[in-house]
Amino acid sequence: MEFESTSIFDKDIKKLDKHERKELKDLLDKILERPEIGKPMEHYADVFSKRTEHRRLIWKVMKKEGVVLLLM
Repeated sequence: MEFESTSIFDKDIKKLDKHERKELKDLLDKILERPEIGKPMEHYADVFSKRTEHRRLIWKVMKKEGVVLLLM
């Protein structure tokens, strides 16, 4: 699997400080191992969320394409 990101995600990531970026990188490493580790979002197929200390990451798993789309 590989990551792709939305423009909203790209804009949000610029606001993160050094500590938050490290938390995000650690979470992304875990998501690569098991894309469905987060909490499933109600009413959205294959969309998951997981909190870090300060923020919430939301992503969509697209198995056919082999992509994890980072939403926000």
